Amino acid sequence: MRRVSAIVGWIVPLVILAAGIAAFTFMGEQPPPPRTSGVEDAAVPVRTIEVTPEVNGLTIEADGVVVPLREVTLAAEVGGRVRSKSAACNEGQFVRAGTELFQIDPRDYELDVDRLDRELKQAGHAIEELDEELVQNASTIDLARRQVDLARREAARLENLKTSRVVTESEHDRALREELTATNTLTGAEGQKRVLAKRRNRLVEAQALATTMLDKARLDLARTRIVAPIDGIVVEDKVEQDSFVAKGTPLVTIEDTRAAEVRTSLQMDELARVWGSRRRGDVGSRQAHDELDMPATVVFTVGDASYEWKGTLSRQEGRGLDEKTRTLPCRVLVDRPQDVVAIDRYGAAMPEPPLGAPKSLLRGMFVEVRVHVDPPTPLVSMPEECQRPSGDVWVVRDGQLVVLRPRPLQVTGGRVVFEAVSSGLVAGDRVVVSQLANPRPGMEVVEAGGTAAAPARTADTAGDKEAL
Repeated sequence: MRRVSAIVGWIVPLVILAAGIAAFTFMGEQPPPPRTSGVEDAAVPVRTIEVTPEVNGLTIEADGVVVPLREVTLAAEVGGRVRSKSAACNEGQFVRAGTELFQIDPRDYELDVDRLDRELKQAGHAIEELDEELVQNASTIDLARRQVDLARREAARLENLKTSRVVTESEHDRALREELTATNTLTGAEGQKRVLAKRRNRLVEAQALATTMLDKARLDLARTRIVAPIDGIVVEDKVEQDSFVAKGTPLVTIEDTRAAEVRTSLQMDELARVWGSRRRGDVGSRQAHDELDMPATVVFTVGDASYEWKGTLSRQEGRGLDEKTRTLPCRVLVDRPQDVVAIDRYGAAMPEPPLGAPKSLLRGMFVEVRVHVDPPTPLVSMPEECQRPSGDVWVVRDGQLVVLRPRPLQVTGGRVVFEAVSSGLVAGDRVVVSQLANPRPGMEVVEAGGTAAAPARTADTAGDKEAL
């Protein structure tokens, strides 16, 4: 039985396999599908848009924040008690140049002025007295000289008479003593003149010193009145009335409102366009790169309305890139922050700003900066939909498809801007905006409504017919 079971276990699978082979042979072979013969196909119709020249240049957009052009901190130049304080010192108040803000008690300085004024007068009187002495000294010297002359002539006459024995030796000696006395008197008068001259020089110097000290006292007295040096807004009030302040104590900080600045940052490629545009305007210029001087527009948006100010990209801030953002900090100068232009939701300027419009640029505003540059090379532009997600641009030239991959300079307002030279695009090129299945360089295409510019292709391009 075991032997029979083993034989049956081998025979049954073989019988099943033979039955399958017989059934497959009985069904026969299926003929292959018929091959279609090649059919000539027309060029693929496409929709195109013309590439246009960009004559308005580029607009570089960046975010920024409004900062004051400068802040002036007024400090006490003399010490004393704050005698009075103006209401204009309150934070947020607008002050005009020349407005008195504080007055420090001036009595000590008034006394100094009065004392020094009297000292100056005393010095003047002393000089006048000395001048009178000099006049008297001049008269004394003149008389002494005349006396010396007389004494010398008398001594000479007696010398001759002594030889003739008309006068005695003692009379001649007496004449010589009178000559010596007159000479001594003249010498003393001349010495007194030199002393008086030196005393006068010393009094003149003392008078000049008193004048200087009086001027300093008057200056200190004037400094007891602290006035606003510029038109601006008080941003910090630090001292109250009746407080004692020392020399150098900060009193108030005023923000200059005659102009404002916007702190922004530009990418290096954007800044390179600014430099290139500036060199185009002045080929021989050797200005430093930090002197930019390019027109800019500052835009502040609130709801559906926006407000614009005219400004200038004036300079770069610092000498290096920001380590975190790898951008270069720059400043935009707005000369007239009160001249605001309101723009409605449709981009049109309003004749008058609405009631809720800002009256001026305010520090801390987050704004948009638009720098207008004119690159040195020609530009072309096309609708943004013309550039494929891969970056390709399909151009129709001589009825064939040309695939380009240009590098865009800017995408703004639904249009893409390219450099005409480096991109390979030319103003007047027709760019495909419809979709193509399996696009290939050199494939025949025709603008919608036109005819093919090249012979038809065979059936292997059947898939290229699909178009939007």
